[in-house]
Amino acid sequence: MASDSIERQAKALVRKYYTRDPFELCACLGVKVQVDDIGSLKGMYVYIKRNRYIVLNSNLDEQTRRMVCAHELGHDQLHQEMAKYNFIHDSELCDFTSKPEYEANVFAATVLIEDKEFIDLAQGGLDIHCLAREFGVSADLIALKGRLMNNRGYRLRAFEHRANFLKY
Repeated sequence: MASDSIERQAKALVRKYYTRDPFELCACLGVKVQVDDIGSLKGMYVYIKRNRYIVLNSNLDEQTRRMVCAHELGHDQLHQEMAKYNFIHDSELCDFTSKPEYEANVFAATVLIEDKEFIDLAQGGLDIHCLAREFGVSADLIALKGRLMNNRGYRLRAFEHRANFLKY
């Protein structure tokens, strides 16, 4: 699925439910969120008998839990068919070599980071770390958002990112 299509889908949810909070979006969509100790996994998305679940690791801090929830919600919205046959589990969220993981990250970045505010702050000179603090996300999710915005024709400076930024 193309990034612009994923971004449109994520923005439509935000507009429909008037929130960027992934936990509120899950509640609105009927996705049950559970927090548990799941070892080295950050989170997982499970689809069983028309019931949708996101399980988040209880060992994560609040900010990371929010990012993981948005990422797993991306799997819910984009990869339900795949999840019917296998649990989708993530020990590393920003695996840019895997198409489903990349797509879930695009979804998460779009839900958590509003375009206009991002553009205003990025053009205002804030660096990647200040932007990350402002939006309550990792610097690497900011880098992904910057790349998505540049792909849509904005001329923002390039932000560097690592492919394993949510890895333990």
